[in-house]
Amino acid sequence: MEFKILNIEASDIESIKSFTDKWIGLDYYDLGEIEEIVKNNAYASFKVINDSGSIVGVRLTLAPGTWAHKDQYKDSLTPKSWRVKTEEVGYFKSLFISEDFQKLGLGKKLSHLSIKALKDMGAKAVVCHSWIQSPHDSSRKYLNSLGFEAVSIHEKFWYNIDYDCTRCGKNSKCVCDAQEMIKYL
Repeated sequence: MEFKILNIEASDIESIKSFTDKWIGLDYYDLGEIEEIVKNNAYASFKVINDSGSIVGVRLTLAPGTWAHKDQYKDSLTPKSWRVKTEEVGYFKSLFISEDFQKLGLGKKLSHLSIKALKDMGAKAVVCHSWIQSPHDSSRKYLNSLGFEAVSIHEKFWYNIDYDCTRCGKNSKCVCDAQEMIKYL
């Protein structure tokens, strides 16, 4: 099977929403948030499409200077622990590969492209939140393999997001914890 990795474009917004609803959880993202990510970070966010043109993976990445000022990040990061200024840091928002296409190296390819794009933008680091309750701790293991370091743990990180967590279930608040992690570029 052949795959293409492409920048996410404005025309992809509804497809990205459908993909994230299925693989992250219903309404984790709304169309407006995806539109903002694409508008401000088009050259740092990527998609994988298969032979039929369907999206089978996404890496949503926020460029330095486009995200840190937002309220949603103020209590969920510890920039005083970082060795660089906040405005020099990109943010790995989400990476998901559909179940049928995992373990093919697509996630790493997407992440490496985003890291290169962030470097080209002048970023000195990239930060993210790793899903601690991911199956077999795969989220943190994956990020460690890319050179990320643990910073701090944020309990019930997604609790205030009104979505159906794939682990916690429908009609239940997400109580999953996040490990803040950083990679210096």
